Amino acid sequence: MSTIAGRVAPLELKYKPDAAEAQERVRAFWQREVLDRPCVCIRVPKGGVDPPSVPQVLAADGDYAGAVALFEEWASGTCFLGEAFPVLSPCWGPDQFAAFIGADLILAPETNTSWAVPFVEDWDEVEPFSIRPDNRWWSMTLDFYTAAARLADGKFLMGHLDIHSNLDCLAAVRGPERLCMDLIEHPDEVLRAAGWMDSLYKPVYNAVYEAGGMAEQGTVTWLGLWSDGRTHVPSCDFCYMISPEHFRRFVMPSLEYEVSCLDTAIYHMDGVGQLPHLDDILAIPGLHGVQWVPGVGERRMPEWIDLLRKIQRAGKSVQIGLYPDELKAVHSKLDPRKTFYEVGCGTEAEARELLGWLVDHT
Repeated sequence: MSTIAGRVAPLELKYKPDAAEAQERVRAFWQREVLDRPCVCIRVPKGGVDPPSVPQVLAADGDYAGAVALFEEWASGTCFLGEAFPVLSPCWGPDQFAAFIGADLILAPETNTSWAVPFVEDWDEVEPFSIRPDNRWWSMTLDFYTAAARLADGKFLMGHLDIHSNLDCLAAVRGPERLCMDLIEHPDEVLRAAGWMDSLYKPVYNAVYEAGGMAEQGTVTWLGLWSDGRTHVPSCDFCYMISPEHFRRFVMPSLEYEVSCLDTAIYHMDGVGQLPHLDDILAIPGLHGVQWVPGVGERRMPEWIDLLRKIQRAGKSVQIGLYPDELKAVHSKLDPRKTFYEVGCGTEAEARELLGWLVDHT
């Protein structure tokens, strides 16, 4: 992981007047320091009136100006408190990387998502993955970023892509069940394909970085974490289905490579099925921290305090989503220098009370 080369100028954003102050707190977080309180991301509707929701998949019809207008309508009705920034992140759904390399993408606006149609029948008959310049989804991605970045200036930030690369993308183009069998029956072919994915990670990241004007504004991930330099959220949801041995062989090299391309990185650890891989994740060189998401129906965040403290004892930070009462229950048990909260508050008054509480108890 490289050292962040320089500082972005203080941000002046229409929808977040205290952006420059938030920059300083996030910078302290990346240095594992704390100013008056740990970083907190809170978004609440202004005046208790919910603004119009913004779908995950925007502008599939090419109406980038209309998508930005909808986003701004939402942003104008939202309070971005603490270290929350107004961020527009173009997205075609979790399998968009698979679409970039040629998979058909099925949009499902009624459920606000999309999925790729697997196309790999035989690994020996597949050419090395590449992104054609005329690929519809890739071209639209760059066009969307370029158009939106021009409209964002002085108002909001452009967020980087949610990149589901490595074995997540292989599962999308092959099918997860078949990929599970391939790890046993065709391991060399899977490793070769994973290498193809790795070779595309940096070009995709850098192209989006340039199109979104992120050298001037910094980068923001879908977690809401801003950085002066290149930051992202490496992940592998597919690893929920595999053993630690297969994780080390097929996933770790890709994750280590992705982190090496970045200045800062937080791993997205989604669900208890990833717990067998935690020690390996914590050993990734240069990884700053882990976002822990227990999963639907699992214990509340205060009941995971031992896990969170284990991550921090390993020298990593934690990013967790929780409610105000949960935050107050865990705060004294965590190192504030290595903690980033995302909090679900109901009102602006509740959010501001919580921010004050954190200052008093840090």
